[in-house]
Amino acid sequence: MTKKRNNHKLFRLIFSLILIILQMVGIVLVGYTLLLFEGVETLYRILGIAVLVYFFLFFSYLLLRSVKKQSKISFIIPVILVVVLFLIEGAVFYYVTKVYKAIDNYSDSKNTYYSSIVSYDKTLKSEKDLINKKIGIVNDKDDIEGYILPNDLITELKLRENNEIKLYDSTLELLYALKNGNIDAAFFSRNYVDMFYSIEGYEDIEEETVVLYEGKKVYESNEEDIKSEGASLNKPFSMLLIGVDSSKDGVTSGYNADVLLLVTFNPKTLRATLTSVPRDMYLKTACSNGTYRRINTTTWGSSSSCAVQTIENIFDVDIDYYAKINFKGVVQLVDAVGGIDIDVPYSVCEQNSSRKWGSHTQYIEKGWQHLNGEQALAFARNRHKPNDGSKTGKAMAKYCANWTSGSRSDYSRGKNQMKVILGIVNAGTKMTDPNKVVNVLEIVKSNFQTNVKSKDLLSMYNLAKSIIVSDNTNIVNVQRMQLTGSSAWGKIYDTPSKSYPAVIIPYPGSISDIKKEIKANLKNTKLTSSKKISFDLNNLYKDTVIGTGSYSAQSIPTLKDFSSSSVSSIKSYASSHGLSVKFVDKATNQQVNINDYSEYTFSSQKEHKDTILDQVKSLTIYVKKKVVTQQTQSTETSTQQ
Repeated sequence: MTKKRNNHKLFRLIFSLILIILQMVGIVLVGYTLLLFEGVETLYRILGIAVLVYFFLFFSYLLLRSVKKQSKISFIIPVILVVVLFLIEGAVFYYVTKVYKAIDNYSDSKNTYYSSIVSYDKTLKSEKDLINKKIGIVNDKDDIEGYILPNDLITELKLRENNEIKLYDSTLELLYALKNGNIDAAFFSRNYVDMFYSIEGYEDIEEETVVLYEGKKVYESNEEDIKSEGASLNKPFSMLLIGVDSSKDGVTSGYNADVLLLVTFNPKTLRATLTSVPRDMYLKTACSNGTYRRINTTTWGSSSSCAVQTIENIFDVDIDYYAKINFKGVVQLVDAVGGIDIDVPYSVCEQNSSRKWGSHTQYIEKGWQHLNGEQALAFARNRHKPNDGSKTGKAMAKYCANWTSGSRSDYSRGKNQMKVILGIVNAGTKMTDPNKVVNVLEIVKSNFQTNVKSKDLLSMYNLAKSIIVSDNTNIVNVQRMQLTGSSAWGKIYDTPSKSYPAVIIPYPGSISDIKKEIKANLKNTKLTSSKKISFDLNNLYKDTVIGTGSYSAQSIPTLKDFSSSSVSSIKSYASSHGLSVKFVDKATNQQVNINDYSEYTFSSQKEHKDTILDQVKSLTIYVKKKVVTQQTQSTETSTQQ
């Protein structure tokens, strides 16, 4: 009996020591977790560890004391308590480190980039057929997929040995050269179809071209310098949200930035601004050497830097963070949070995330709807009506003939995108299951990237604390804003693309009003009344969208058509605009000195009419010599007689 009792004591002792060791491991794990929360006051973290140590000592004492006692209850109770505590500590460590690692994966500085050799010549089957050909690349040493990777591939494939490599100043010039046979092949991002299909003349580029080779390589990201020095989510900050238009997974390849939303947030006043910038805004970007481009092309160089710097220049604001998500990632995200609730202003009929119609067409009725991922993306992307003249409008005519209600434009799309973002945020705040949170992070991993680190998010502890301890009237106030402008479709000739793109010139007044609101939000240190509202049942309240007022259009001088101008007026025009001018005989290609059109007539002008004037440095007028006929000579002779 004594031996059996001793065996029980030995078993209890060994089991108790194992549990004590597990407790120690649990304390170490939770202690490490607490160290990650740098934003939490050190005193609170020390107190947390002290409490864990107290429980460790107390439960250890109960376990060791139970070894001497014969009662099973005195042993089982502390065992259960220790096991429960260890499971809690393990769960805390698991979920926190899992989320921490998942978030940091989004800001990985090393990314895989892709570049494809593309040709309009379908007799070519692979890169091995490129012999004695002209191959084009972009002359931009910062462009990973347009210059850096292509040069590496050219070396690996030994393409310089039997071919001529030609450099072009812009992606559009390279595209035009390929389309018009000036070169036989060109290097583009593997997302080139998504980048170019909306450009006039390239709607069918996927069917018209062939990919001869696709290469990939891992490079260090060139987006690390975006974050402002001293930026913190505990201080007023700004973030650029970029929606990536791509039918493929991933956000590291070149793409159109079809969604640009500038967010500012002041944690002291709990006030945010959300500014939508239409993709067709036409302006001088930060990476176009002083030339005008559509703003959605600022991400063609497979980096967010140009888009960030361009938005900074427009609104005179330092952008601290960026986040970009593929449209397929939006579908995944919405589905992962269980769908979103949206007040749909008009019935929507749209293609799906892979741009497919037929059975894939998305239909959304007007009114409050619970949308899944595909529906939410369709709602956020819609801006066309059936038969509105666009390629999408023509396709819609077959599947959406009666879905014509509502005002459709880049501006309405911007409002819809804001609704989707707020819907996702609202759905995300209702998630209480940590497994679902981790699942969301894992699902969107391949289609989302940001420079926000885990420690940045954990530093928001003070913000969360201020919201909790404040009264319930102190809620986050979101001010919606929309950059607006005047349509310049058919009025401006874009030299790189050799076309008249559908573009919008931003209103200076809209920019000014948005800038004022952004600066006020980032500088305020205490909550003030931002707006006064008055409404009744006969005059329902409508939220004011800053930037959508009545503004004067900005005038961008363009080059005139000189076909009906005299020589003297051409020279006067050139002089007043600081342009050098020369007249060239089209037949001989030799410059001629003329003062009038007595011997010559106007033939053509080298610089296309409607080209933005400040992008023109010289003016070349081609002329042709007048032909003197025999009849004219005879008439002159008769007159002399």
